[in-house]
Amino acid sequence: MKNIINLFVLFLTVLTMLSCNKSKEKYSKIKTTKVEKVANIHKIVLDDFKNANGYTYIKVTESGKTYWMAISKIPVKIGETYYYNGGMIMKDFKSEELNKTFDTIIFIDKIRSTRKVQPKIIGNNPHTKAIKKDTLAEIIKITQPKNGTSIENLLAKKEAFSEKTITIKGKVIKVNNGIMKKNWVHIADGTKFEDKKDLGITTLDTVKVGDIVTFKGKIVLNKDFGYGYVYPVLLEDATLVK
Repeated sequence: MKNIINLFVLFLTVLTMLSCNKSKEKYSKIKTTKVEKVANIHKIVLDDFKNANGYTYIKVTESGKTYWMAISKIPVKIGETYYYNGGMIMKDFKSEELNKTFDTIIFIDKIRSTRKVQPKIIGNNPHTKAIKKDTLAEIIKITQPKNGTSIENLLAKKEAFSEKTITIKGKVIKVNNGIMKKNWVHIADGTKFEDKKDLGITTLDTVKVGDIVTFKGKIVLNKDFGYGYVYPVLLEDATLVK
């Protein structure tokens, strides 16, 4: 979502959790940016879909209402019935890949073919894909610039860095662009604290996987986007250091 997420996050601040209701009136009224948890299960029929970079956009019908969703890129079949829980709804979302602006669209990590509820995902944006462990293992330790902070040092002393502006250099290992009007980036620098080896970043700058980059931004802790999506440490609104 485009895994999500989005995806998120990356999203990330023009977001609301979908307050799902079979009532058409309640479904369409989106007036705040508050995040709400949604527990009920949604049963949808897939009417159409379009694949884009990292996402599958699907047009679905639920109880007579038709709407669009964005999910992590997966194979889907027109006419099939799927299920999902929760999600994040956005207004006036423009997909650059499709050259289309959606009045409203729901971002969800994934849909499923059964009613059985899947576990929540903690610590990742709903629109991003998992980072392969072997990819992280291949990263050679990157020397930080003057006054820079390594991922190991940041995570080990995260409370001391809360709300502080830092500079950090690393290799881009994951990117999801255009989620909630921000780009979501993960970098690694070859260091780790306990089992954590990468750092999530939101930015308006554009990078690609494999780039060696230096970012400057503010550290926020326990960033909660609702529906179980929490970033224990996030470098927010970062900019590239040239």
